[in-house]
Amino acid sequence: MTRKHPSLRVKLLRQLRPWHRRIGIFSTLLVIFMAVSGVLINHSNQLSLDTAPVKQSWLLDYYGIKAPKDVHLYQQSPQQLISASNQVWLDDKLILEANAPVLAVIRYNEMIVAVDNSHLYLLSQQGELLETQGSATGLPSHIQALGLQDNLWLKTQSGLFVADSDLIEWSQAQPLAIIPWVKALENSDSSEVTLQIRASRLHWERVLLDMHSGRFFGSLGPWLMDLVALALIIMSLTGCYIWLQQKPVKVKRRKK
Repeated sequence: MTRKHPSLRVKLLRQLRPWHRRIGIFSTLLVIFMAVSGVLINHSNQLSLDTAPVKQSWLLDYYGIKAPKDVHLYQQSPQQLISASNQVWLDDKLILEANAPVLAVIRYNEMIVAVDNSHLYLLSQQGELLETQGSATGLPSHIQALGLQDNLWLKTQSGLFVADSDLIEWSQAQPLAIIPWVKALENSDSSEVTLQIRASRLHWERVLLDMHSGRFFGSLGPWLMDLVALALIIMSLTGCYIWLQQKPVKVKRRKK
C-alpha cells in the first residue's frame, strides 16, 4: 500500500495550531492587563487613584522625581507646615512658591506667614495666597529672620522691624525682651517629610495611564502595544482559518 502524503492544507493547519496557541497566550496576558488597567482608569475618581500618592521610591526615581533640598518642618500638628527651598507645603499640598529660599514659616492670627530675603507672604489657614509684601509696600529689605513677640518682627541688615497688628506698616524698633526667632523643629524626621513631598508629585492614575498606553516602558512601549494589536489580528485570522477548515461538511439527505 502506498502511504498518502498530507496535503498542503493539513500541513498548514499543523503549523498554524501551535503558533495560534503561543500567540494567544502572549496576547491574552497583555489583553487582561490592559482590560484591568482600563477599568481602573475609568473608575479612578471613585477609587481615589487620581489623588492617591505613589510612595514607592523606585517608581519616583523612575519618573525622575528628585528629593527636595533644604527640607524643614516648622509645625507637626494639627497639620504639618514644611518648607523646602523656595516652597511651602501644608501636609502634602504645595501652597507657596516663593521668589527665593524660604527663611521661616509660622502661623499668626489665623494666617500662615512665610518670608524669604525680600518678601513676606500671607496665606489663609487652607493655604490660599492672600497677599505678597515687598519693598514697594514698605517691607524692609535684606530679611534675615522672622520672629514673634506679641507682634511679628523682622531681623534685617538694617536692624529690627516690628509690624502693626494688621501687618500693614513696619517700624524700626528695639525690643524690650529677647525675640524668639522662628526656627525649624529640632530632631524632626526629614526623610518621611521628603518622601511625602516627592509622593505628592505623582499619583497612581498617571502611572496606570502610562502603563495602559505603553509609555511607562519608554520609547519601546508604544511599539509593544502595536505588537499586541498585531498579535490579536493574527490570532483572529488564524483562528477563523482553523475553524473554517475544521468545520464539518453538511451532508445533504437524499430524498426518498
